[in-house]
This record gives sequence, C-alpha cells and structure tokens, in this order.
Amino acid sequence: MAAKQANSKEIIALSPFEAVRLRPTMYIGQVAPMEDKLPIIIDGKLKMVEKSWSPGFMHLIVEVLENALDEAKRCRGKMKNIKVSVNLDTNEIIIADEGEGFLNGHRKHLKTKKNVVRTALEDLHAGSNFVDTSTNILGTHGVGSAVTNILSQNFSITTVNKQGYHVQYKWEDFKVVEEEIRKKEVGEKLGTLISFIPSKEIFPDYKWNEELITTYLSYKAFLIKNDPIIKNLSLIGKFIKNGKSYEIPVTSDFIGEDMVTVETPIGQIYIWETYEDSGSLSFVNGSQCTGIHQKIINDWGNEFFKYPYSHHFFNTLISLNVPSHLMRFADQNKTKFATGRFELEEILDPFKGKILRALKGSIIAKRIEQAIEDRLHAENIGKIRRAKRQSKRKISEKYSAPSKTKGAIYITEGLSAAGSVKQARDAETEGVYALKGKVKNTRKLSDLATNVELLEIMSILDIEPDSLKQTVFDKIIIAADEDPDGQHISSLIINFFHKWFPHIVKDKRLYKIITPLVACNYGKDRHYFYSMEDFQEFARNKKVTNLNYLKGLGSLNLEDWLYVMNNKTLFQIVSDRSAQKYLEIAFGASAQKRKKWLEGV
Repeated sequence: MAAKQANSKEIIALSPFEAVRLRPTMYIGQVAPMEDKLPIIIDGKLKMVEKSWSPGFMHLIVEVLENALDEAKRCRGKMKNIKVSVNLDTNEIIIADEGEGFLNGHRKHLKTKKNVVRTALEDLHAGSNFVDTSTNILGTHGVGSAVTNILSQNFSITTVNKQGYHVQYKWEDFKVVEEEIRKKEVGEKLGTLISFIPSKEIFPDYKWNEELITTYLSYKAFLIKNDPIIKNLSLIGKFIKNGKSYEIPVTSDFIGEDMVTVETPIGQIYIWETYEDSGSLSFVNGSQCTGIHQKIINDWGNEFFKYPYSHHFFNTLISLNVPSHLMRFADQNKTKFATGRFELEEILDPFKGKILRALKGSIIAKRIEQAIEDRLHAENIGKIRRAKRQSKRKISEKYSAPSKTKGAIYITEGLSAAGSVKQARDAETEGVYALKGKVKNTRKLSDLATNVELLEIMSILDIEPDSLKQTVFDKIIIAADEDPDGQHISSLIINFFHKWFPHIVKDKRLYKIITPLVACNYGKDRHYFYSMEDFQEFARNKKVTNLNYLKGLGSLNLEDWLYVMNNKTLFQIVSDRSAQKYLEIAFGASAQKRKKWLEGV
C-alpha cells in the first residue's frame, strides 16, 4: 500500500488557503529571515543598513495599505487621513482609511455567489484594479489583501460604504467566525478598517521592526506628497509597545535640501551628493523596485561628469508613473522593474535634457566634480607609486648614477649629450639621465602615471606628488639645446617641477645649464663665448682659428664639455607670479589663452 502511495500520479487540487499556506514564498516573497542591505531612514536621513528581515512578512502590510491608497485615489483627494497602528507587543496591524467603503459590500458577488467583501478578502486575484483607468496606477494586479488574510491567524474588516451599509467580518485562520451586515447608523463615518495578526505557524516569533515600518510609511508619505491627486492626504502612524502608544516618526523629507530635482508628467527624479552609507531609491507606480531605469539615469550622470564611475558620487531617487501597457515587473512583489531598455529609454527621454541642464553649474555638481577629482587624484597617486616601484627595479640604461654622494643630476636632451656629460662630469657626485626627445606635458596626474621617463625621473629623485619630501639630489640641472626645440624641452621639464613639485623650485634646487654658442682658438688657448656680441667683440682685429658654432649639445666635443663642467654657468629656476601665469598659458588646458598669447593679443 505504501509503495502504491509513493508512485501515485493522482492529481491533488489545493484550495487557495492550502496553496498559499503550503508555498507562501510564491505569493509574498521570501518568508524566512534574510540578511540584506536596505535603504533605511535613520535620524531623518536615507542610509544603507544591514538588516535581518522577512520580505514576505513585511509584504502583509503592503497589500493592505496599497488598497487604502488606491481608495484615496478613487476619492480624488477628498480622503483626508489614513491611520496605521502597529502593536509591537501583539503583532496586530490596524489600517483605517476614510474612503467610501466597499462598493456593494452588502451584496453578493454575481460570479462567486458570496458576499462582495468576502470575495475580495478570500479569493486570490479578486479586486477592482483589472480595468485600466486613470486611478488604477499601482501596476500589475497582485494577490491582494486575500493573501494577508490567508497568512494571518486573525483578520477582520469593518467597512461602511457610501450606499449606507455597515459590513463586518472576522476570520480566524481564514475561517469566518463573525459576520454583520446592517444599515449604517447615524453618525457612523464612511471608510474601511482592516486588522490582522500574522500566523505564528508561518511566521514563528517574527516581530515588526520599527525602522522598517517607519521607513516604509515614510516612503509612502513621500509618494503621497508628490501625487497631484492625493497630495493633501495625511499618513498617520502609531506604535504600541509595553502597552504604551507613541507616534511613528513618518517623514517625507529624508533626502535633504541640497539636491537637483527634475519633474515631467510621468514623475520626478532627485539627485544629491553621496554621504556615508547613503543609497539610492526607485519607485515605479508606487512600488519600491530596482531595474535598468536606475542604470540609465546613472549613465546620464557618467556622461555629464565625464567619468565612468561618477554614479558612485551621487544618489538618485526615481519616482515614475508608467502607463500600464509599458509596465512589467520581474516578480510578484514588484521588486524589479523589468520593462525593456529600449522602451525605458523612450519613457525616460523627457528627463534627460532637464537633468543635464539642472546639473550644469549647480552646487551639487561642483561638489560631485570635486569628489571625483579627489578620487582620481588618489587613484593616480597609487598608480604613480606602483609604477615608481616598478621603475626602481629596472631603471633604464639612460641613467648613470654617481658613485658616492648625490650632489647634482643632469637631465640631458638626448643620449649623445648624455654620453659627453658622463665623461666630463664628476662621477663621484654627479649623475646623468638622458631624455629621448620631448617629455609629456603633465597637465593631469594621469599624465605622470603613464609616462615612463617622468616615472624614472621621480624614482631617481625619490619624489612623488602630494609629498613635500625633498629630492635626494642637491641640484637638478636641465641640459638642453638653446634652439627652439631645446627651449621647449626645458620648459616642459620646468613646468613638470613647477606644477607637481613646487617645493623643489622654492628650495632653489632646479637649474638650467648654459652652454656657449661659439668656441674658437686664439694662440695656444681655446676661448668660449655665451653670446655672439661677446664673440664679435673678442674677435675684432684678431686672427682666430678653429672656429665652431655650438648649435646644440651634440656639437660640443669632450674638450668643450670639460670646459663647460669646470666653468659652470647655471641659471636658477625661480617661481613668481609671472612664472605661474605664463606656464599656465603655455602648458595649461586653455588653447584659446595660448593662441591669444602667441598672437600678442
């Protein structure tokens, strides 16, 4: 008999009560407590907090309160209050609205042949939101308050409708234990009150969490404030704990004042600067959810700030009212908006231009830009340090270190000049580093992090941006040609030190060596001249021989270099206001300033 039972293919038909009780997760989401990072309102601010919670347990409130909000919309702003009471001692929830009560709540439903109120609260997928109207905007049709009834040990409703009837039902474990249908008495106010206590069988030892309740009601208050139909509705809450009641601190102002706000007929988008543990939010037709619409807005921010990770520096709150034919959610509880990207981009397109214009020049954008700059600065400093360590392990053959002490280092234009300087220098105290052509114009830290020669120079000198550590060499001497190319190279190196290591310039450690323009023999001696005027004055009425015009460093032979090194003429690089101004014009980001300067404007 047992074997036959095990292999049975008999079809079992479950009632709605049995189906929901057997697999509640299918209807309300995860029932078992889970650890999750949730956006919670703490001290009036939105923060991402690690919480242990049951989405399914919380969903019991959602189904009932959403119905009350639906009723407020149907009343077209006439409803003044919705009151929520949460008893933390007994787990009882009471939600009361001041609407017009259940339409035809005193009658039997034509299809189910039982009372209309019982139909709505006992049958899954029974409700009034199946016809698309201007007031039914909460989205796809869920399982309604019936699922809350099924999953409660006690559930009751009292509704007084506009047609003049008072209807009351009470259930215990989904069985009706009390029923009253009568005419409305004088003085009885219209509206609906629902009370429930979750089933201990499904939710053993579960308790309502004050922060979650406060946050959820605050979200609803925020959405109410921004809804043109029900914006004057008050959502009033109270907790009962240890027999005493106190107000739930419901707030609709949890974003702060410093934000960019954009509104279109389908909703609002808010953007503000991140702070510690801050997070973003999204609502689609009243349901809190995630989805690709959040990524689309983030992508716009990345485009505006020209940084692919700029969305880490701002938060968004997106509240949309999407037409029902474009609304698709990925799950029963509407936690993920699943409408396709193409359709979403079309929906969101009216926001884009407004957001970009609102950000431009805003205080928020300036602060975000500064935060991004700080992040990039830190990232590039890290890259430079790593690259420096790498270059220290394999300093190129272009560098010749002094054998004893680090007195001076020559940064030369080209390998040939470096070869001659190496022979003429004091090998014990002077080092040589040869450049290959022009160095990079270092406007940004990223320019330093990606330039091998500058990284090698920083490694040799043991310096890095953001540090006032002094160079290990007493002097840094630029050795470049006196022609336009050489002067450009000299200027680039000067700009490099002036911009990133101004303390080296201030401490008078940066120099440029001046080399002679003309060399000649007169008698047994060789003479060097640093200007054509000096040479012409000397050569007048003299017969000079072995005349050489020293056009570049490469045209100096060893004898010339020995003279230069033994009779050093050094030009000290100093920093003043004019240096700052002209280096910025020459090597800064503004091409227009540079053009005007070159044109003499």
